Amino acid sequence: MITVTNCGHDSRHKTKFCMLRKSGVPNYILLLVKTDAFFEFDGKLIPTAPNMAILFDRNTYTHYESAGDFYNDDWIHFDFIDEPLFLDALHIPFNQPIYLPHMNSLSNYVRLLVKECHSESFHQEQMKDCLMRLLLYNLDSLIISHPSGSKNDRYYPIINALRMNIHNTPHRNWTVDMMAESVHISPSYFQHLYKEFFHISCMQEVILARIERAKFYLSTTDIPVKVLSDLCGYESDLHFIRQFKKKEGLTPTQYRLLYKASK
Repeated sequence: MITVTNCGHDSRHKTKFCMLRKSGVPNYILLLVKTDAFFEFDGKLIPTAPNMAILFDRNTYTHYESAGDFYNDDWIHFDFIDEPLFLDALHIPFNQPIYLPHMNSLSNYVRLLVKECHSESFHQEQMKDCLMRLLLYNLDSLIISHPSGSKNDRYYPIINALRMNIHNTPHRNWTVDMMAESVHISPSYFQHLYKEFFHISCMQEVILARIERAKFYLSTTDIPVKVLSDLCGYESDLHFIRQFKKKEGLTPTQYRLLYKASK
């Protein structure tokens, strides 16, 4: 189990804020830093930029300061019970800055952790454990999927939000031009960035989202295929059937029958 000793969300400190722990603390510290700051590494204060995460190991010298008008971060002190090797399976380095394309989802987990720490929930410890795992796995996924330092980092949050919108509303009439316009960049550059970020073209993403939505409807409803195709954004049920069979190797009707037989 992961235990959370203490945590804070969106903690703001005025200028000249300084944190110094010469001997560290006996648990891990995860910081999500949202402003410019200075962190000491190898005896030198190094400037760091916003959207930076850092995981301090137990009993590690820790020194960081504000760099602008104020300092803002999320912070968690945590440890493990009977899971000493949990962090070894992840790609989160100790005691060094990790620059991320965005931290909104990570910060939301911290917000929920803070709320849970001050609740009287019957399953409080289990809830904190689950939230902490989600946070660490999410951070690990960001590190793996988006190496730090890309010159296009500033576009990632808005294009990733668009990607989530595609999967949430696959029935919309998605086109390259309307997607590019929504993020205020040219269609050609948008397509280049989308492929760079997600290793799939934007229109292939639309097809994938529609097929996944269709599979959900086929396995959980008795909606006729012709109606279902419209719910998934297809103007023609014949186009839907051809595209579904190309991706899944079965027609929608065959997929539904096979699913019911397996149940």
